[in-house]
Order: sequence, then C-alpha cells, then structure tokens
Amino acid sequence: MVVLSSLLPPQEGIRHEEPNTTVYINDREVGKGTFYVTESVLSWVDNDTQQGFSLEYPHISLHAISRDEQVHPRQCLYIMVDAKVDLPDMPLPLASENGSENEDDNADPPITEMQFAPDNTNNLDLMFQAMSACQALHPDPQDSFSDEDIYEDAEEDYEGEYDEEVGAGDAPCILPTEQMGTTHTGAEAEEAMDIEAGQFEDAEEDP
Repeated sequence: MVVLSSLLPPQEGIRHEEPNTTVYINDREVGKGTFYVTESVLSWVDNDTQQGFSLEYPHISLHAISRDEQVHPRQCLYIMVDAKVDLPDMPLPLASENGSENEDDNADPPITEMQFAPDNTNNLDLMFQAMSACQALHPDPQDSFSDEDIYEDAEEDYEGEYDEEVGAGDAPCILPTEQMGTTHTGAEAEEAMDIEAGQFEDAEEDP
C-alpha cells in the first residue's frame, strides 16, 4: 500500500535526486517535491509539508518516459505500481456488487499509475536510467525460469517495452515481423526462384 506520511529524505544509496518534481497519482496532482532514486527504494518528499512516500522496486511493474502531451500534459516518468493508494480524499476503487472475501482472494492486485514530472525535463533520461539500474538490483524472487522460458520471456518483454514506447510517442516506426523481409529487389526474387527450381529438379532425379 502507498501511504502519504511524514518522511525523511533518504541519505544512503542515492543514485539520482531530482528537485522540483510534481507527482500525479491516478491523474490527481499530489504536490511538488524532491524525487529520489536510491538502491533500495524510490522516494518522493513534498517540499512544503515534508510528507512523502516510498516504493519498493518489486512492486513497480512498469516504468517509461512519456513525452506525448495527449497521454499526459507534462513530460514525465510514468510508473505503474501493483499497490493500493492511501491518500487523503482519494476515492478508492468500487467493489463489485456481489463482492465477497473469496472473490477478493482471487481478484487481480490493485494498480496505481504515477507520473513524476520534473521542472527540468532534460533530466528525464537520467531519472529513467537510474531507476532501471536500481530496479535491476531487485529481481522478483517469485520468478523462476527454465532454460527454455528465458528466451520466450525475453521476447515478450521486448514486445511489451516496444508497445509502451510507441504509446509514449518516442519510438520510431518499426514494421511487424510478419512484414519484414517480404519486399525483395528483382534480382533477389529471381535468385530465390532459381534456388526453388533447383530444389525441385533434385527431387525429380532422386529414385
């Protein structure tokens, strides 16, 4: 659970410190403060109230840079957290009409979206790189891969990252795999036909 409370700025393991950063939680502006990327947690502390919160890296399921004003009015570091938010006056998700404890046990974990928008947008890349490095220090202990699953998961992670970059408007246009390699020059097409023809001749000569 994400709780806004009195919080002292971190002192150890700081990889990046970004002052004058406005945080938005589920599209609601919370305040302006200092954003800290440390080796153990991600923290934000309000400049005026000295209240803030910390996020553990295993609960951060996605992070990306967003520069598309149609996605968010400010350039920001977007973060998705699999935790509930406990902030004053923030509405909680509505429970189902037939909700029960058994259904809650099987329900998907709550998702919280956050945007960290620094006044100095030139530092967005530094914020992202520092966070990526620190998150790599905290692999999910529940993840266990077999040798075959490593390559499958790597391919899925790449596709998901590519989709997120496209949504942020930062990635170039890349043709889908099905379309790549389908356009050939005339010489390449003739060479391919000659190879196929030779294959059929060999097949006919075989007894």
